[in-house]
Amino acid sequence: MKLNSQILRGSVLHQRNHPIEHRFQYPMTFFALDLDELEQIEGNASSFGYNRNRLLSIHDKDYLHGHPTPITKQLNRLLPAQHEGERTVLVTSPRYLGYAFNPVNFHLRLRGDELICVVAEVNNTFGERHCYTLRNLRKSGAHTWKAKCPKEFHVSPFNPVKGYYVFTFRIEANTLYLGVDLYENRQCIMRTYIEGTGEAITNGNINRHALLRPFDTALNSMPRILWQAAILHFRKKLGVHKHPEAQSTHTLIRRKKQNQPYAV
Repeated sequence: MKLNSQILRGSVLHQRNHPIEHRFQYPMTFFALDLDELEQIEGNASSFGYNRNRLLSIHDKDYLHGHPTPITKQLNRLLPAQHEGERTVLVTSPRYLGYAFNPVNFHLRLRGDELICVVAEVNNTFGERHCYTLRNLRKSGAHTWKAKCPKEFHVSPFNPVKGYYVFTFRIEANTLYLGVDLYENRQCIMRTYIEGTGEAITNGNINRHALLRPFDTALNSMPRILWQAAILHFRKKLGVHKHPEAQSTHTLIRRKKQNQPYAV
């Protein structure tokens, strides 16, 4: 699988099945970044920055525990150290002119073409973050892996913290599909995925996607979330659940002082 740092052009889908039906799908541009190539990408593409502001940029402190420590080292707190022949690919949408909100980032650990473990880093709009570490992946096809884990984190006010997630990772030569489905009592409550087709990260490709389609980046994630929440609550009359106190040690809370790391 050639996931050595690509731009992916595709879409994001949310489909709610219960207690009401609601569906939306938006075009999306996101990146699959080999963490060992970030400095090389910055050197080759002037519109991309690593720990410095450019048109698009990746900052270590935006991920995992929120420290300026390299993402690879932060991952060592969650996964075994990366061995020779392995690589870690971050699937994310970079900052656009210094801003990004990513509802979920995926850290994919690969050995050759095999996916061996994943950290799914989920962010909510309350300044909280939760890392689901998925080690027991089950291969369900030539290029597809699945995993299952309990829901432990408050994401949407329209869903309680109950049930379990089924993750699907389909990784092929030039395409990527990452799905997260929420189940309660074996009923699929909500289906979500991002999917895209990859191309090389060049300055021309970065500028083409970022300048021609600026609202298909992480710049527009929060407005889309708020708009869909308004539809659910005011038009479709879906009730909300109170925001609970975090119970899991894997839930991190942004300290009140701006730009401080997350804390348990």
